[in-house]
Amino acid sequence: MAAQPLCEECKRQGKLTPANEVHHILPLARGGTHDRTNLMALCTPCHSAITARDGDRWGTR
Repeated sequence: MAAQPLCEECKRQGKLTPANEVHHILPLARGGTHDRTNLMALCTPCHSAITARDGDRWGTR
């Protein structure tokens, strides 16, 4: 997270929140990679919200 110390989602909303998780934009299970272009720095609440919305963690997709 040294490369991106702030949550990218919060930053879009004008908030400065430390990032503490890395999110795969296209999940590994769906063909995503660990390439930087597929990663986002997020805070825990944003990461949880995106994961729940996308249904990736609980296999609802």
